[in-house]
Amino acid sequence: MTFRIFLLLAFFGSFTFQISAQNDPKWDDTKSKDWPAEAKKVSIRSTIDGSEQPAYFYAATSAGPRPLVISLHTWSGDFAQKDTVVNFCIRKGYNYIHPNFRGPNNKPEACGSDLVVSDIDDAISWAQANSQTDPENIHVIGVSGGGYATVLTYMRSKHKIRSFSAYAGIYNLVDWYHESLGRKAKYAGDIAAATSGNRDEINIENAKKRSPFFTAKPVTDRQNSTLAIYCGIHDGYTGSVPISQSFNMYNKLVSDFNPAAPFARVPQEYINLMIRERTMPGGGDQGKILGRKIIYKNHYQDKISLTVFEGGHEMPPGDVLAHIPSKNILAIGDSNGALEYGWVNQLKTLRPADRIINTCISGNTIGFDNQDKKELNTLRNVDQILLKAEGKPDAVVIMLGTNDCKAIFAGQLKEVPENLDKLIKQIKSKTTDNRVQTPIFIVSPPPFGEDNTLADKYRGGSKRVEYLVQEFRKVAEKNKCYFIDTHSKIKTAYKYLTPDGIHLLAEGQYLLASVIHDEMNPLLNADTR
Repeated sequence: MTFRIFLLLAFFGSFTFQISAQNDPKWDDTKSKDWPAEAKKVSIRSTIDGSEQPAYFYAATSAGPRPLVISLHTWSGDFAQKDTVVNFCIRKGYNYIHPNFRGPNNKPEACGSDLVVSDIDDAISWAQANSQTDPENIHVIGVSGGGYATVLTYMRSKHKIRSFSAYAGIYNLVDWYHESLGRKAKYAGDIAAATSGNRDEINIENAKKRSPFFTAKPVTDRQNSTLAIYCGIHDGYTGSVPISQSFNMYNKLVSDFNPAAPFARVPQEYINLMIRERTMPGGGDQGKILGRKIIYKNHYQDKISLTVFEGGHEMPPGDVLAHIPSKNILAIGDSNGALEYGWVNQLKTLRPADRIINTCISGNTIGFDNQDKKELNTLRNVDQILLKAEGKPDAVVIMLGTNDCKAIFAGQLKEVPENLDKLIKQIKSKTTDNRVQTPIFIVSPPPFGEDNTLADKYRGGSKRVEYLVQEFRKVAEKNKCYFIDTHSKIKTAYKYLTPDGIHLLAEGQYLLASVIHDEMNPLLNADTR
């Protein structure tokens, strides 16, 4: 709770007043119910109480599996409230559903109840059963009360969901009750009515139960999901929800994933500064989102992100579904990809909408038992590697060969291209269906340093890796794969990019990722299914 809110509460603490009904604010236009003809009103039977719950639904007409977007209504709205997200879905050819989940958040059966969570899950199941939905491409989005419901779904849904986008959300009902009470806003009465049945009295324990902030951890594994939290810097001043709600929720989730990730958390002094100044002095140019200046952003890996933009209590107009359909990319490699700052994680920063599964292992080879370890032989483990994609990947990126060039394998150098050929064929046999082949990108291994800079086990590797670059190109062409030559593009500057002649510094890893991204991007973007 901010000091400003504390003063308000202290001032009003000696007075008792009735929370009066107010008109819905401009951002929460519950009166407009203008829906395109393509969206149909449907009824979904609740799996908890058997009641019929309404929704608006659009089934994509495009052939083949398509993404599914679940758009969640605002605090005072219901399923019939106008929702511009449906227009994006119709244009893009995505499946769409706008469930009711018990309507406005002013009664016990609504506002984060067990019925709400069940209704949203029921809507997802119903939409999947009544459309051609790609099960790997399900996305939830909402603003204000919809942002609240989005994070509630992240914490409690049983479904496997690719992405969650929460704008201007409320995540701690206890704090928001007191904040709204101090402003004489109707939301305090709504929370009280939802938690106790009485608009003048809040049930604190019930409010906590309905708050994502007080949920211990997501009920299902969200390792392969992304949650993006957005808020406008002026919310809480010109809007109804202080931005501390978003900061605190983000920090809580980072701690849930990794308590020892301090740099991913927002420091309290930054939070205080942004609340007080409504900007981030010294923050520099953070770019834009949906045409708005970014004031502050942070993230934990590719799992959770926070973006504070120039604006208020809103979801800015624009393509809020630009991250869909994201690609499911499987990365196979060795230590240069396994490093925390390696090329795979660098690629994630260049392709933030994609889910990139990193299976790189230090010491990995294409087809040798490096260090007499079977787990470092990709050919032996290809089935287990593909399982990590949890479904058919949209692309496979392979950067191997460095460890195959070790001195111990020098006498078997000609086997390496043959092993790559076998690996490609195995991957194709597992990922091709209905004659549609998953694109495979063969990335050349990076250069080696001079022998006087290398450990003994890598001596002579420079010539061996140059041989493999040419042979890998031939193998890729033979198998109708895409070849990406990073070796030639970084060779001149290589000595400045490596501390040991084998592993690249962060700057070198970024260059590798940039070359890969630039080569992949037009090919993957051309694949719109």
